[in-house]
Amino acid sequence: MKNNFVAILDFGSSKVTCMAATKVSDNGDFVIKAVGQSSYSGFDDNAWYEPDLLDNAVTQAISQVENKMKSNIKEIYVGVPGAFCALATGEASLNFHSKKKMDENDVAEIIEKANIFKADDNVIPLTGKPVFYFVDGIIRTDDAVGVIGNKLTGLVSFSFMKKYFRNTVAPILLENGINRVHYVNVCEAQAGFISNTMLKSGYSIIIDVGHITTNVVLCGGNGLLFQRTFALGSGYLAGDLCQVLGCEFDFAMNVLEKINLNLEVRQGDAYTVNGRMVDAAQTNEVVKARIAQIAEYIMRSFAMCEREVPSDTPVILTGGGLAYLRGGVDALSHALQKPIRLYRSVNPQTNRNEYTSSYGLIYEAIRNVKNTGGLLSMFRNLRKGDN
Repeated sequence: MKNNFVAILDFGSSKVTCMAATKVSDNGDFVIKAVGQSSYSGFDDNAWYEPDLLDNAVTQAISQVENKMKSNIKEIYVGVPGAFCALATGEASLNFHSKKKMDENDVAEIIEKANIFKADDNVIPLTGKPVFYFVDGIIRTDDAVGVIGNKLTGLVSFSFMKKYFRNTVAPILLENGINRVHYVNVCEAQAGFISNTMLKSGYSIIIDVGHITTNVVLCGGNGLLFQRTFALGSGYLAGDLCQVLGCEFDFAMNVLEKINLNLEVRQGDAYTVNGRMVDAAQTNEVVKARIAQIAEYIMRSFAMCEREVPSDTPVILTGGGLAYLRGGVDALSHALQKPIRLYRSVNPQTNRNEYTSSYGLIYEAIRNVKNTGGLLSMFRNLRKGDN
C-alpha cells in the first residue's frame, strides 16, 4: 500500500465514485476520509454509453479525493460492474491417509484443483474464493483452516472480467498516475460486506437496484454462487412517468421523491410537485407496474440459477433505486411474494444504500491489506499491478 489509506473506484449506473478510507481493525472496519463523485451516462452489458466522456468522469472523481486527502493516489481497487463480470463455481476434494489439521496450503490446493475453467480471449480471471467446505463429507464450515479430518471438499467461486472493461479503464488510471490496480468483482465485494454487516454467514439473496441496472446475487458463505445483471432501474420509473404525465425527466425524478406507494389513494387524490398537481392514483400504478416488471426479471434471473435456493433464504434490498422510494420495498416484496429486508448499518458512515458497492470495495481492500503476503495474495490478487 503506497498511501496510508486505501482508495477505491466504483462505477455505478449513473455516477463514478472514488473513496479513500483508513483501516480501523483487522475485521475489515474502516473510516471513510474522502469521497469524490462525477455523473456520467453509465453502461450496458456490452459497452459504455458515452465512452468519450468516461476519462473526464473518472479523473474528476479521483481528483476530488486527492485534493481532500492532499495526497496522490498510487494504488487503487477498482470495482468491475456486474455487467462486465462472469461467474463460475467449481468443486474439488483432498483425501488424506490419516486425520490432519487443515492449513492454508490445503485451501490453496482446493482452489487450484477447482479451477477447471479456461478463460477465453475476451475475459481475464479475477479471483478464486472458497464459498464453503465439507470436512469428511459431513461437517460444513465456512473456514477450513484449523479443522481436523480425513477429507476436505471445497466449493469455490471464480470471477472473470471482460477485457473490454480493463482496456478502457486502465489507460485512464495510468494518465492519473495510478500504476497499481486491483480489479474486484463489485457484486462479490458488496455481497461480502452486506453479509458480514447483517447476516454473518449462510445463504442470502442481495438485490441492488440502481439507476439503470439491477444486480441480483446468491451469496453462500464466503462467496457468490450466482450472479446476474439486467438493464432495469429507477431511471425506468422516471421514464415511464415522463411518457404518462408528459413531463421532463428531472420533474419525473422529483415526483419519485414525493410519492408513497403505501398510501391508499383514490381517484382525485394528487401529489403536488414544484407547484404542479399530478394524479396520485395514476402515478402510483405506473410505478408499481414497473416494479412488478423488475420483480419478474429477478425471478427470471433465478430461474437460470442451477443451484436450489432454500425457501427461507433472506432477501436484502440495496442500491439507490428503490431503497429511498417510499413503499418501494413493500411493492417489490409484494411482487416477489417474499419478505424483503432493507440494508441498514448502525454505523452512520456506512448507512447509505447507494454506496454499499463502494463500502464493499473498501471492505475488500482493507481485508486484502491485512492479508498481503499470505494465502489470499495467492489467489485474490491475480491482476495485481496489471494495467
